Amino acid sequence: MNTIAKKYINLIYYINKVFGYVIAFVLAIMSVLIFWQVVARYVIGSSLSWSEELSRFLMIFMVFIGSGLALREGKLIAVEVILERLTGKVRSFIKILVHLISTIFYLLLIYYGFELANAFGNQIAPGIKISMFYVYLSIPIGGILLLANSVACILDEFVGEEE
Repeated sequence: MNTIAKKYINLIYYINKVFGYVIAFVLAIMSVLIFWQVVARYVIGSSLSWSEELSRFLMIFMVFIGSGLALREGKLIAVEVILERLTGKVRSFIKILVHLISTIFYLLLIYYGFELANAFGNQIAPGIKISMFYVYLSIPIGGILLLANSVACILDEFVGEEE
């Protein structure tokens, strides 16, 4: 069991690393688009109709993907007053309980995210002319990353106790 948990944790580590590079690439694209939008609006005199919309959609993807990565690193906002005062097995139990409760939310996010993506899949974004299905797909993708990283955090608690 211990080796399976470690393999899963390593797999999530590499998946997070890939998505980290994706986020960096998306941020670079967004920066160039927004810079060009400012230059086009104030220097050239006409703005690009599609760049603001594409930047907004990229930001949505970046937030949902980044939330899964932030969860794994323990960088999400949290109230840790009680957790900081606990030690040992009680602290580990509370961490696992929080991740299990969060897992229910992530499963709902995945399910209803797919429902939402399917419901709005017939709409077309006016600026970049793509289906809104792809934009709303960021919700279940983010939910899947959150779920996978939450499971890795739970396994970290078990593997950490055995070592």
